[in-house]
Amino acid sequence: MLHSIIPARRALMVLGVACIAGCHVVTDTELAQIRSQGQHQGPDPAKLLNEQLIPYADKNARPAAMVIVAVGQNFDSACKEYGFRQSTAFPCNFWIRVQGKVVRIDDSSRVGKAYVDVTPPSGGEPVHIALETGPVVIGTGVRDGFPGLKYSDFDDQTRFAVFGQELNRLVVDRAQKSLKLKVGETVDVAAVYSSWSEPTGEIRAIPVAWK
Repeated sequence: MLHSIIPARRALMVLGVACIAGCHVVTDTELAQIRSQGQHQGPDPAKLLNEQLIPYADKNARPAAMVIVAVGQNFDSACKEYGFRQSTAFPCNFWIRVQGKVVRIDDSSRVGKAYVDVTPPSGGEPVHIALETGPVVIGTGVRDGFPGLKYSDFDDQTRFAVFGQELNRLVVDRAQKSLKLKVGETVDVAAVYSSWSEPTGEIRAIPVAWK
């Protein structure tokens, strides 16, 4: 038994000497970089918003009244024709062009809203759209409505959620700096409207691009 133990101890000593000769100590920063290799951090939110998401919203937004009427008639069909849905775990996201007159501003809470009346393509009663102007916006339609961004771009749900919050913050900051909506003004805004089914209450949309 003694003879079998001694070689094992010698092997461990040799391994230790080899490590001292061939290994090196890394800093905490270097260790973090090594561990992060191959991980999915997701894109830069500001770059994505400015270079891809805003142009996409402006290009793909469809007339709001037409989309809302279609959603009310048959949600599934409207989602397939006008919306984007990553999976059944997400709501359907519609990019709508809100062109109309601001009829009311509601700043009584942190979820600020500007109400815009848009006329349906066949005439009739206007459709009321509540543009969320912040400083708080509800939902993650800005993130989930962009086909160029996937859940698999991130390592876990937490990073995916944080990215959506940052996109919302950037959108609100931009809107509050340059989208000064006032009652009586006519607006032209590309916004995202998220829904799980036919609209049954207030139609809220997050503005992303405007002229």
